[in-house]
Amino acid sequence: MPIQVEPTLDKPLPPVNTKHDLGEDYPDRLKIAGNTAYLLKELGASFEMTEEDHVKAGKLFEEMNKKSGTPEEEMDLENPSVALGLATYINEYERQVVQDKVQVRTIVTNRLLQMSQSEDQKIAIKALELLGKASDLFVEHSEITITHKNSNELKEAIKERIRTLMQMNTIDVAPRAERLANSLDKKKKDDNSDSRKIIDV
Repeated sequence: MPIQVEPTLDKPLPPVNTKHDLGEDYPDRLKIAGNTAYLLKELGASFEMTEEDHVKAGKLFEEMNKKSGTPEEEMDLENPSVALGLATYINEYERQVVQDKVQVRTIVTNRLLQMSQSEDQKIAIKALELLGKASDLFVEHSEITITHKNSNELKEAIKERIRTLMQMNTIDVAPRAERLANSLDKKKKDDNSDSRKIIDV
């Protein structure tokens, strides 16, 4: 059963600070706009991209490393079609960067394999060492030794710690009855000494 919701305008809306959602700098704002448009498309929004939108997106992508955009470029970012075109450019660029990294890794690995066959032992050993590091054969690590105790040893250690802490905070206080008895004895002694003084005078 659908629930009918009717908004009322009798309460003022709290101010919304969207500055943190805009990105810290111009390249961040471009990426956010592109990702937002891409998400809207995935959620079913339809955009009609014109040739002008493609040109504007390409221009924004070329000037992506600027510190700030012109007011016209900022307005272009609000156009979902331009932002979607920009997202396409950004995604293709990032995919190409990843492919380039994989290609460079392959080239370096192949060259190291060739160098490991060298007649010079120093070069061969260094090439093999670098190949081992590249394939995570040699992992630098520090050894940590943890000694586990059984539950009885742990219980005793905890009890000893509690005893130590309790002795540190112990205040030697006599029980109430003993304090009363001592104060009464003291009072009797004081009364007896006062009566002796009177008799001796």
